[in-house]
Amino acid sequence: MIAPIIRPHLRLVILAGVAMVVATGISLAAPLLVKIAIDHGIRGDHVHTVDVVALVYLSLVIVRPVAERAIVLCSARAGERFLGDLRTAAYDKLQELSLPFFEETRAGVLVSRLTADVQTLTTFTRTVLVEVVGSVLLFAVSVVILITLSPLLSLVMLISVPLLAVSSLRYGKRSRPAFLALRDRVADTMTSLQEGLTGVRVVQSFAQEQERYAAYRARSREQVSAWRRISLVNIGFFPMIAFAQALALAAVLVVGGYLERHGRVTVGTVVAFALYLISLFDPVARLGDWYSEFQSGRAALAKISSLLAEPPTVLGGTGALPAGGELRAEAVTFAYGDSAPAVVDVSLTVSPGEHLALVGATGAGKSTLAKLLVRGYDPQRGRISLGGTDLREATLDALRARIVFVPQEGHLFAGSIADNVRLGRPDATDDEVREALRSIGALARVEALPDALATDVRSRGVRLSAGERQLVSIARVALVDPAVIVLDEATSSLDPRTEAAVEHALSVLARGRTVITIAHRLSTAERADRVAVMEHGRLVEIASHDELVAQGDRYAALWASWQAGLAI
Repeated sequence: MIAPIIRPHLRLVILAGVAMVVATGISLAAPLLVKIAIDHGIRGDHVHTVDVVALVYLSLVIVRPVAERAIVLCSARAGERFLGDLRTAAYDKLQELSLPFFEETRAGVLVSRLTADVQTLTTFTRTVLVEVVGSVLLFAVSVVILITLSPLLSLVMLISVPLLAVSSLRYGKRSRPAFLALRDRVADTMTSLQEGLTGVRVVQSFAQEQERYAAYRARSREQVSAWRRISLVNIGFFPMIAFAQALALAAVLVVGGYLERHGRVTVGTVVAFALYLISLFDPVARLGDWYSEFQSGRAALAKISSLLAEPPTVLGGTGALPAGGELRAEAVTFAYGDSAPAVVDVSLTVSPGEHLALVGATGAGKSTLAKLLVRGYDPQRGRISLGGTDLREATLDALRARIVFVPQEGHLFAGSIADNVRLGRPDATDDEVREALRSIGALARVEALPDALATDVRSRGVRLSAGERQLVSIARVALVDPAVIVLDEATSSLDPRTEAAVEHALSVLARGRTVITIAHRLSTAERADRVAVMEHGRLVEIASHDELVAQGDRYAALWASWQAGLAI
């Protein structure tokens, strides 16, 4: 999933790689130049050799900053573009995912994926990745040069390899789970923060500030503990690198001095070998220093990759939906995960233009059936069709244009009222937006606002009242002009005047359309053409309000209880 995002930036990556090879070659040339100066200049009494070596070294020193600048510019540009595309791809993926994913995943975790994890990758791609690749290259070429200079001294250097191998394997085994755990703790902290901020009114209303603070502090301490575990892993690794370097260097100097006295190597070779050995362990030590960042970036990339690889559970077909027709559920059964079925063998036919009310106790399956009818979920058994066409055969765009869900609370996005109304039809003109508002009787109310259609509703529509938010969401549906509306009744929390305005808007919206209402109040069911009674996921009664009351069964008992409550 990541490769297609990287591919457009490969040219910059290759340029950075070429510049890195040049810079690494210059670094590796210095000890060889020292060897030549010592063996052929100082020890060989060829003074001009020292001058030539000095000029060559000076030339390389001038070229190196140019190469390093090219590395930084190309890698940073490629990294920023990659991260921008990755952030966009992750958000785009979220738009593709289906309702089950969002109901099962905490919002704070998703926010963490696109903020904290991407920020971690920013550090990783800007500096760590470039330096890690450069260090690996420097290490590999240094080993080749050391073997070429003196195979015997190279064998002596191996005295530190077992120590390095054991330390590295132990560090790798302990660090990866530690960094994955850290990403999870960061997501938990983000979730707690997001919940505390979005629910601040409820928190303040019930004087729960200290409790929410304690919950956030606990999450924050868990994140600190995760960092502490990583620090302990690092403490056990880095000192071993320094000890291994000192051990290898001491052994090389002792053996190198012995070999030089017996004419097996030159002084320049021993000096060059010592310099290369230092440069060899330098990337090892730096790799250890950066390994934590590398693992952190790797863990963040793994989290984002898992998001990009998440398959949508509701896939669009290739066909179209008819402009209208019967909405039919045929022997539909659905369960959330491994739990008991929430909807069991429900068969239901809603005629064009009919108003059907879904009633039942909490947990009876009303909302689940509504989600199935708008294809928020697909049934495990049975089928749902509009005008004889299975909803699974239609494209999602065609489906959303024909069947629209109106939630209990009208959710608005930051921006103008006009922008929020045209959410379902971004190409709609202001006149069409006004007509949608006029059709439900809300235009005068909107135009009475200081900026009318241009009024900025702010985040979640906080500048509007609950009723005004609901009217805007209803106008949004009117602009789309669907054939079927599934409505979660939402007027119970409104004042009588606003409730009347919303009820009028809904009645206008329902004209000529099929409407299915999740009725929380039986007065709504009384006005419907038919009432479907749900119980334990099953459809147990369906008829008109009067017929069900006359039958004296489940709905009649609900109605009697409702009437008694009104009387009290």
